Amino acid sequence: MKNYKMVIAYDGRRYDGYAQKKADKDKSVQGKLEMILEKLYGEFVEVIGAVSTYAGVHAKKQVVNFEALNNSLDGKGLFDYFEKYLPDDIIVYSIEEVDSRFHSRYLLKSMTYEYRLWKVDAPNRPLFERQYVNVLVQKLDVSKMKKAAKDFIGEHDFTPYTTNNKVKKPLKTVFSVDVSETRHEIIIRIEADAFLMNMERFIIGTLVQVGLGQLPLDTVVKSFKTKKAEDVGHKAMAGALCLVDLSY
Repeated sequence: MKNYKMVIAYDGRRYDGYAQKKADKDKSVQGKLEMILEKLYGEFVEVIGAVSTYAGVHAKKQVVNFEALNNSLDGKGLFDYFEKYLPDDIIVYSIEEVDSRFHSRYLLKSMTYEYRLWKVDAPNRPLFERQYVNVLVQKLDVSKMKKAAKDFIGEHDFTPYTTNNKVKKPLKTVFSVDVSETRHEIIIRIEADAFLMNMERFIIGTLVQVGLGQLPLDTVVKSFKTKKAEDVGHKAMAGALCLVDLSY
């Protein structure tokens, strides 16, 4: 069987996430992909995703892989087949045959998320972007956010930054947390080797509350020392979060 690597993107608004968790395959991106392959081959084919994005989270770059059960279609044929049957909110960028040892999840070195905040003093309200940004009602102190962001860099125990109460491997390495702004937006980009459940959203929520003056500048340092959830900011909304890059 040939192993295929596929790069996709999707609008996560109507999905429960990438991974299929329930019997309803229409509710997950993975389910949609697997239904198309089952239609082609007449048998179930698992589509392994690099990252299991959660409900409402988008992806500009997601990498998956699967094994073709026969040679009825090559890479170009599979690309055309997916594009024919996929809904409008999932697209395929590329499909290529790869070594049998390639695994989209196990070989992943880092992933990058981006979060978009629409500034309260932006020249206008968001129109086309309104479904993909968190519209602020207060002004943020970006300089404070940048200072606090530096404290996330490195390997830390992120136990207080997750909704999972049974974390087996809480140590994660954050390579960068960049806070930038344009006339309209404040954009937070986080690159790490892995994320705990909702970890990226708690990082963002903490930075936002630091920027609002609701949490002190040393919040991140304190949270790593106490490992208590009450020393972490709120969980940021999912709709403004997007998986934007993967590194192998």
